[in-house]
Amino acid sequence: MCCDIYEVEDNIQEQRIKEIVKTLNMEEFLNQRIANLSTGQTQRVNIARCLIHDPKYYILDEATSGLDIISSQIILDFMKEEKKRGKVVLYSTHYMEEAENICDRVIMMNHGNIIQEGTPMEIKKMTKTNNLRDAFFALIGGVKNEK
Repeated sequence: MCCDIYEVEDNIQEQRIKEIVKTLNMEEFLNQRIANLSTGQTQRVNIARCLIHDPKYYILDEATSGLDIISSQIILDFMKEEKKRGKVVLYSTHYMEEAENICDRVIMMNHGNIIQEGTPMEIKKMTKTNNLRDAFFALIGGVKNEK
C-alpha cells in the first residue's frame, strides 16, 4: 500500500484516503480493478498514490494529456486547490489554455530552449496578444513547416 511506502502513520491513513477520494472524485470507481478503469480514472489513481503523504511539492508532467474533459477538470481543480493551500505545483503541459488558467508563472520553451518566462499577463502584454497560445506563436515567428 502507498501509505506504507510513504510511512503514513496508521492513525491518519483512513482519513487521508477519504480526503483524496473526495478531492479527485473517485467514489464511483473506488473499488474497481485498475485494469477496468478509463484513462482518466487511472490518471486520478496515479495522482492519488502520490498524494497520500501530503507532499509540499507536486511535479506533474502532462497530467491531463489524453483525458476527457471531466477528468481533466478534476485534475485542474485539484491543482488550483493545492496552490491555495500553499503547495508548490510544477506543471508541464502543451495546453496553453491550461497554463494560462492555472499558472502563476510560465516558462515557454521551443526545441528545448527557454523563449520567454513570466506571468501569463506579462507574456501576453509583452507579445501584444490575448492568450498564451498566440503569445507562443508570436515568440517563435508563427507556425513553421518543420521536418
